[in-house]
Amino acid sequence: KWMDEKLIHRSRRGTPLRSKSEVIIDDALAAHGVVAGYEIPFHSTDGKEHRLPDFTIDDQAMGRVILWEHCGMLADEGYRSRWESKLQWYRANGVLPLEEGGGDRATLVVTQDDERGGIDGRQIDDLIQQLFG
Repeated sequence: KWMDEKLIHRSRRGTPLRSKSEVIIDDALAAHGVVAGYEIPFHSTDGKEHRLPDFTIDDQAMGRVILWEHCGMLADEGYRSRWESKLQWYRANGVLPLEEGGGDRATLVVTQDDERGGIDGRQIDDLIQQLFG
């Protein structure tokens, strides 16, 4: 895994994760019975590049792939710039946000910490309910 030494947190199902917010999301997905892979490579349409979305959900019941990215440090200029580049890459490779109806290859779900660095577990639960009913 990329930067293994940063995988310092562990969710209830045992997934090693980079942030406490990711632990909350992984635990919520598990509580709703949603199977999600962590940092599974998602390849470009030409297969030459890939990105590592936080969570990948192969929703076979709905015939879709969901890539879930959690942005925990958008207040940091470098982080925000890297995120904007990653978002452009996703768009160029058939991945569009949920709010735009999703792309032909995958639907992107984006959550973020609030301005104080907090996360609301109820909002995560509501989003999962909306996605998977």
